[in-house]
Amino acid sequence: MRTLDCTRLLPETRTGDAAEPDSAARSPFQRDHDRILFSGPFRRLADKTQVFPLPVDDHVHSRLTHSLEVATIGRSLGTLVGRGLAAAGAALPEGRDARDLGDCVAAACLAHDLGNPPFGHVGETAIREYFRVRAPEGLLEGLTPRERGDFERFEGNAQAFRILTRLERPRRGAGLSLTHATLGAFLKYPCTSDAADPRGPWPAQRKHGVLAAELQLWEPVAASLGLSRPDPSRTAWTRHPLAHLTEAADDVAYLLLDLEDGFRLRLVGAEDFQRLLAPLAQGPGAPAAEPAPSGYLARLEWAGALRGRAIERLLRQLAGVFVEAADRILDGSFAESLTRVIPLHGALREVREACRVHCYEARDVLKMEATGIEAIQGLLGFYVAALLEPGRASSERVRKLLPHVYEPGLPRYEALLRITDHVAGMTDNYAVRLYREVRGMRYPGGRD
Repeated sequence: MRTLDCTRLLPETRTGDAAEPDSAARSPFQRDHDRILFSGPFRRLADKTQVFPLPVDDHVHSRLTHSLEVATIGRSLGTLVGRGLAAAGAALPEGRDARDLGDCVAAACLAHDLGNPPFGHVGETAIREYFRVRAPEGLLEGLTPRERGDFERFEGNAQAFRILTRLERPRRGAGLSLTHATLGAFLKYPCTSDAADPRGPWPAQRKHGVLAAELQLWEPVAASLGLSRPDPSRTAWTRHPLAHLTEAADDVAYLLLDLEDGFRLRLVGAEDFQRLLAPLAQGPGAPAAEPAPSGYLARLEWAGALRGRAIERLLRQLAGVFVEAADRILDGSFAESLTRVIPLHGALREVREACRVHCYEARDVLKMEATGIEAIQGLLGFYVAALLEPGRASSERVRKLLPHVYEPGLPRYEALLRITDHVAGMTDNYAVRLYREVRGMRYPGGRD
């Protein structure tokens, strides 16, 4: 077993120049977690879609509750991995223990969805489509291929890195000034848009996680973590080892809890729910899954218990695979997602397909997503018109409302980034309400 290197796996180095005093109450990674938790972008996740947009049932997950649960799963998974590595003979970095791994992964998980636009993944699709086919002709002329890709292949992952390292706390600079370890664990896709290959063999390069604007911020982080570029001609790096755990925690949370939300909303029946989760929950020594009880509240409690046992078993398998493949994960040659190589990957695949059929393509979800696409693309068009037609009466008023977006003399790339920042940062309700206002369907500040 290879010895873990403290300077590569869990460095305390932070972005920004200001040295920070140690905290007697919190580790550096717990401090990262708290900075994310108390940030404005994190609070806005309370009104951003997980699966079911603007749900009637208040207990259905938003991006905020989803992120909190991913962080909890990530902390457990990271701690299990730390203990497993120690038990296998790997010397943990000096001054670090298994909980530090867990806290670092938890902080990364807490931040993983900060860049999601309104209406979740369909919001990403709306932004991409706008810049590809609906934007005014010539809007992206003069941009480099990498800069064009930032808009035409818009990624919430890259937007989140921008928030963490630049947009949040702009007066201080350096964003939230997180440790390089947490930034490495967060960045599941350490490459730029021109280096991403959606059909390639490397999961870490199927999307991009770094915008052209933040490349110079990422390069010193990658260097401090010892991440390599397998092909020097491409701006793509190997993953930080803990990023595999961040990805796995997200996979477990969204699949099992999206399915549970579908059950709560009666889109997934009790028999199907039990059939899908029983193979995940019934490990050696585990009690057999009891039939669903009668009564709505009793059924919800039953479903939660079954889901909890499934998560516990998945975490143990994920940690075991990580420890077994530690050498390849540490040197960057591990080219798989952990959830696709564990023994239970087949059962997890069945859950993924059930979520697609019963939840992601549910009638009400599709209707609300169509509304969200219209709102996002309409707002982008509204703000881009104010950029391209500064002499119009409405454009002048928009520019006065948003002086930080329409700062004079900005290059086209930076100007479009600021417009995208503004729209992507909106909540679901605010985006729809504002779209209705700019279309004249609702008086600003009035009631529906």
